[in-house]
Amino acid sequence: MRLLLDVHHSPLVAEELQAAGHDVLAAADDPTLVTVTDEVLLRVATHTDRAVVTDNASDFSRIIRRWATSGEHHAGVIFHLPRRYHRGSAAYPANLIDALTSLLADPPADTTDLVHWLP
Repeated sequence: MRLLLDVHHSPLVAEELQAAGHDVLAAADDPTLVTVTDEVLLRVATHTDRAVVTDNASDFSRIIRRWATSGEHHAGVIFHLPRRYHRGSAAYPANLIDALTSLLADPPADTTDLVHWLP
């Protein structure tokens, strides 16, 4: 399973997961992705077979519902609650790294149209 972290996530999350052998990119590390809309980010992720990791459930849920209605597919969206993995907390980014490490240790066989909530 390959991941693309939404622009709001620290690139340190991607760096730590890459060091552990996972294929994870941070949108914040890519100047072409920093300013794109959520829909464009999901398109980029889908075209590169990556699931997006985001706390922006309202926008991404709307997009994936619209895509489903029109028959368009995505490569997965991994949601989490903003307060659980709050970027301003002392636990972040270690807690997000741990949650994603657990997911990546036993990934779904097929991420097409996957919607997953981190615990």
